[in-house]
Amino acid sequence: MTSLLPEKFTFTQSNLQAYVNCKYQFYLRYIEHFLWPAPATTDMLSFERDRQAGSRFHQLVHQLLLGLPASDLTLSAENDPDPRVGHWFDLFKRTIFKDLSGKLFPEYTLTANLEGLILSAKYDLLRQTGEVYTIYDWKSSRRKPSKMWLEAQMQSKVFPLVLSLQPALIADSAERHLRMVYWEVTEPEQPVVLEYSRAKLNAYQSEISALVSRIKAGAPQDFQKTADVQRCRTCIYRSFCNRPSEPASLEEYLSSEYLALEEDTELLSEG
Repeated sequence: MTSLLPEKFTFTQSNLQAYVNCKYQFYLRYIEHFLWPAPATTDMLSFERDRQAGSRFHQLVHQLLLGLPASDLTLSAENDPDPRVGHWFDLFKRTIFKDLSGKLFPEYTLTANLEGLILSAKYDLLRQTGEVYTIYDWKSSRRKPSKMWLEAQMQSKVFPLVLSLQPALIADSAERHLRMVYWEVTEPEQPVVLEYSRAKLNAYQSEISALVSRIKAGAPQDFQKTADVQRCRTCIYRSFCNRPSEPASLEEYLSSEYLALEEDTELLSEG
């Protein structure tokens, strides 16, 4: 049977999470390529302001990690139209940034071959200190997600798996150590740290391999709508479903259990 996806479709944490959340959402976004989503929330102005502030914060951190003068970047942050950006940047410099050493690879993309399929990850920062590889992700959420919730997300599985499948890491793999750090502006001195054993990475590889195999083999009728109707209130594709649903409030949309997908929020700016 011919797959509905192109032969060289790239799987990422975002599109895999979309499939896990709602198979029909994945179908509309990545197979049908629908480009007219519903409003994300009842307060699109605040939503867009949050999205753009987070993007500018990430850009400042990226430039700082590349070695641009901290004084110049601080001035830029302090003059940002959203005062939160300057505050976030100051928190970043005073907490996690001062402890970063070793080889740093900011905004770094890696691709892995997973049984003939392409799996890709883009890291806010990849750090190597001896045999230890640390993945960093900066978050500017309004509420810090729990460690348990983060561990269950595709990002926490795809990111370390892609890294572990790199040829340079496979050699002497018993000596390598992988971990992931989520740094959140709401609790800057208490980042969430996830550790990865070889057994856990093997389990993730089996889980994701099975997932992508189901997606590649899926027929249109296999991409069913989620049974979690509450999730529909935060879905930007809800206007294409026969489920009456009012958009969520901004606080609900940005809550830890229904975070927006990065690619979906980018799609909002296309229209």
